[in-house]
Amino acid sequence: MAKRRMITLDIYDSDDFLDMPTESQNLFSHLVVRADDDGFVSNPKRLRRMLGYGDNVFDLLIAKGYVLAFKTGYVVIAGWPSMNRVEPSKKTITNAKYEISQLRSINKRYELIENADTSIFEDASRKVLEIRQPMSRKVLAQVRLGKDSIGKFSTGQIKDEDDEEIKKSLKNESSNNPFQKNSIEELLANNPEIIGLSNELFSDLMVDNPDQAVIAVEAIIGQYWRLRALADDGNTAIAVKEQLHGKNNGIISIIKDAAQEQLKYMKSRLANFNMFGHYFEKGLIDRVNTEISSGGSDNATI
Repeated sequence: MAKRRMITLDIYDSDDFLDMPTESQNLFSHLVVRADDDGFVSNPKRLRRMLGYGDNVFDLLIAKGYVLAFKTGYVVIAGWPSMNRVEPSKKTITNAKYEISQLRSINKRYELIENADTSIFEDASRKVLEIRQPMSRKVLAQVRLGKDSIGKFSTGQIKDEDDEEIKKSLKNESSNNPFQKNSIEELLANNPEIIGLSNELFSDLMVDNPDQAVIAVEAIIGQYWRLRALADDGNTAIAVKEQLHGKNNGIISIIKDAAQEQLKYMKSRLANFNMFGHYFEKGLIDRVNTEISSGGSDNATI
């Protein structure tokens, strides 16, 4: 994959692009520089989690047509033909062979052919257009300790038991993510760096609640690669950890400490077990940020 990409001001100077939240603009930039020679990105979900952004940040890019997403997990930059052209002799053929067969280029822009499956875009548009705040951030502050338990954690009901819409949102939030297709086995096989830590933290969860375990493990994966990038950029807090524990082990140590603190915090507070993964993810990001915020890097916090 090339290490340099062109980005057109026709997109970046447009009112439509500038009206988006900075998180969506930033995620789009990261997708562009990581795309292959045909504009495809194979791991958008990992990238999103590495940056610490929620599903809604990515859904907005889909709804506005800046990226086209496929149920296989790939995404492609819709305006790629207008931004980057690689000489055939230097081009690396994309691995997204099925996905590129579903596209055509019109006026230097990718479009889906007529018989392509568009349900993923309709789902993203519907979620973006819903007039509501992301429920998970609001409800997490309102949950109470339940009477029942699953494994080591408690379950119960949301305080506002009359609000059926909130309860429905919590129940369906993880299943509404069209990119959440990886199994635990696939995640660990593709990220051997975090196998030991994941087994240590989530051994029971992987068996009893694999859907929630996927979210929790992907949160760890995202933070691992984010910290690895920050370490390569010279973050001093991570450098100190690596001096103490060794390269890679220093990053694992930061994540492990933050994860254990978050799990301890959740043990007496988590009311709805369907929110385990999202609750863990948000807390892990916050705790990792706290630990590395004194590292002297502008990118240390999100």
